[in-house]
Amino acid sequence: MHITLGYTWFESSVGYHFERALRQLGHTVTYVGLAKDGRAGYDNLPLPKVLAGLSQPASVYLWVDPGGRYFPPGIEEAPVPTACYLVDVHLGTWRLEAARFFDAVFVAQQGYLDTFRQALGHDQVYWLPLAAATDVHYDHHQPRIYDVGFVGNLVRAHRGTARARRLKLLAEKFRTNDFYGSYTPQQVGEVYSQSRLAFNTSIAGDVTMRVFEASACGALTLTDSARNGLGELFALGREMVVYQDDADLLDKVAYYLAHDAERLAIAQAGQRRTLGQHTYQQRVADLLAVVSAPGFRRSAPQRSARPAELQRARRAVYTHLHMLDALLDDLRAAGANPAQRLRAILPCLARRLII
Repeated sequence: MHITLGYTWFESSVGYHFERALRQLGHTVTYVGLAKDGRAGYDNLPLPKVLAGLSQPASVYLWVDPGGRYFPPGIEEAPVPTACYLVDVHLGTWRLEAARFFDAVFVAQQGYLDTFRQALGHDQVYWLPLAAATDVHYDHHQPRIYDVGFVGNLVRAHRGTARARRLKLLAEKFRTNDFYGSYTPQQVGEVYSQSRLAFNTSIAGDVTMRVFEASACGALTLTDSARNGLGELFALGREMVVYQDDADLLDKVAYYLAHDAERLAIAQAGQRRTLGQHTYQQRVADLLAVVSAPGFRRSAPQRSARPAELQRARRAVYTHLHMLDALLDDLRAAGANPAQRLRAILPCLARRLII
């Protein structure tokens, strides 16, 4: 298949893991997101125009969250099936608006399926958990010099959370990597390959990338009792260990560091599960099986929406993604005068200043 793929490019993004996995499976992939860091792309051109200019007809268009400042204009007129993969559905509600532009919607967290199905009014909404990228997340066979490893987001918004508190406790009692360091995907695999245990805390009961990445590298993963299908993805206690609170976390770290055989047995079982069932190659294969099935429908609600509804929805998405230029272009095309344009872009400007 020829997959046209839109996302905000950076090397640790889910979209980039998807892109590599698609190529590994033998598909042709054309990146149609924004140009960035020397990578060629498109400047928010209307998607039908982008598709019409390709040398090979596209089989499907796929947009992968997080979008950054990219969302495909004119997607409701796309001549091919469209799909989106929404990762951070546990954060905010604007993705409910964005999802209405796509024929099929895949969400990373199981507990949000009904919410999206109700918002879209159709059943082409599917659970597609996060995964490991086997070209970077694998056992690098390095000495396991860290008691506990962690790679993840510790920006200011996370400083007062349970994640930050627990990382501080772990760093005080055990040997760890630099939790505040910046790591490439390859280095993420190396950190977990050097860790006996890996630590995870969810933000809102979500099953994070970390449980797949760390387990793929052979580290026993300790996680809080996340919802959203964790127990369906792993046999808890046999392939992954769940802790209940701060004290239980510290007790279990100490226990498994003192019991090598138990730790290794669980770590190896978790690794087998991840590499056998939870890779990005498997995820993209599942996604493409859906959109290429004979009964697949081009059912995006915005394909048949009235112009006023399309404008309202586009502007809501552009505002949340800080897409000021696209928002202004849309307002000009609609004939808004300067005062109307100024009023309409104020929320977008405010988000840029605050976030």
